[in-house]
Amino acid sequence: MITLRKVTEENLREILELHVGAGQRGFVAPNDMSLMEACIALTHRGQAFPFGIYEGDTAVGFCQIGFGADDGWTDAPRVAEGSYNIWRFMIGEQYQGRGYGRQAMAEILRFIRTCPCGKSELCWLSYEPENARARALYASFGFRETGERDGNEVIAVLPLRRPEAQVRYAEDKDRDFWFSLDRHLPEDAFERKVRDGQGLVMEVAGEPAGILRWSLFWDTIPFCNLLYLKEGFRRRGYGRQLMDTWERKMAEAGYALVLTSTQSDEEAQHFYRALGYRDCGGFLLPFPGFEQSLEVILGKTVTQKSRTNR
Repeated sequence: MITLRKVTEENLREILELHVGAGQRGFVAPNDMSLMEACIALTHRGQAFPFGIYEGDTAVGFCQIGFGADDGWTDAPRVAEGSYNIWRFMIGEQYQGRGYGRQAMAEILRFIRTCPCGKSELCWLSYEPENARARALYASFGFRETGERDGNEVIAVLPLRRPEAQVRYAEDKDRDFWFSLDRHLPEDAFERKVRDGQGLVMEVAGEPAGILRWSLFWDTIPFCNLLYLKEGFRRRGYGRQLMDTWERKMAEAGYALVLTSTQSDEEAQHFYRALGYRDCGGFLLPFPGFEQSLEVILGKTVTQKSRTNR
């Protein structure tokens, strides 16, 4: 599990020992330079939050978060005023390729949304135009380039307030969007999902953003077969809202229990458990062509009374 820890005298050395590979050194400053810049910002009435990125008790990366523009920053971009900034972000060379960067970015944004320096509308960051991996990662969290530059680096911003989302039943007009996300539903089954009200579509500021489809397990228990959000809408609370809407609709229809499942080697299980789902079984498919990791079944009670009291 990835966590952020403040940089202190106790962990300073292990943070300083982290570095990126030779091919990435033009994209991110060394950690000692970042920490020196943090000290300078603090002496000029600025804000800086340096953190070690940890997997368990192992330091795997470093990040530095800022707010606003300090008195010594004479060429600060306009977006810096009153906004949070992901100033530095790196994963050590030996720890890359394990998904730590994505997990760490989620923790960084979670910290920023606690507004340690007061409320703000935006978070921003910048990166070298040639850094395709960073651009793709930030875009997947909803950062959008503005056309501005911080020196030679491209600026991208993320609104900290989520645009309003609406959830509705799937309609015939959603066919193309639906199958752009759902690679498992047979095409001739889509009409039945629309007819039976077993598909939901989420729209964010009028843009289709995600889908959820369900069926009846044992013909009696609602079972969420698929929850999928487009890139740019993930890890922003929309998945929780989509599940919450489905659970409410099931409770209103008189169901007291809902189920879902995920493979044991997928991260989705942690998402469902955070929503109150409990493990209630699993199965393996030891048949040629169908082999996969253990499928974990999760369940949750959703009586109308419990929904009202939430």
